[in-house]
Amino acid sequence: MNRPSKFSFIDESEAVRRLDVDRDTLLAFVREKRLKAYPGVGKGNFYRLSEVDALATELHGAREQPAESAAEQAPGKGKLFDPAYKVHVRLQADLKWYDLSDDDLRAWVREMTADGYSRQRANITMVMDRLQQLIALMDESVAGWQELKPTQPPTPSE
Repeated sequence: MNRPSKFSFIDESEAVRRLDVDRDTLLAFVREKRLKAYPGVGKGNFYRLSEVDALATELHGAREQPAESAAEQAPGKGKLFDPAYKVHVRLQADLKWYDLSDDDLRAWVREMTADGYSRQRANITMVMDRLQQLIALMDESVAGWQELKPTQPPTPSE
């Protein structure tokens, strides 16, 4: 049994995790009115925690639901991040590359030392490989997405 959460609502990624389904399935539950989505600020929706947990029990029986959010798992031990959040945080940090000009990059290279070259080159190459892998995974996932159109209410027959 889940222990009580501090929050009544959870975001889309937490709902996906708790239900152990993909995003398309979550959105299908909303279309089928098995779950209600509450619009939030920005792009994502929020879901009532009690409704998600009830649906998870319906889908998966009485098995234990996925663990609470990482912040609730280890109080006092610092915040632990789930894998999706770790990638999100890293990408947000990497967006700061846009702040660097060509002159900034040249200045950094001018100050590079011989003993740091191979280490820095290896780090940069590893990051580029990881980002290429992420692009491939995103492209693979997007290829399977369904285009979700808003459903039109039925028109009354005359």
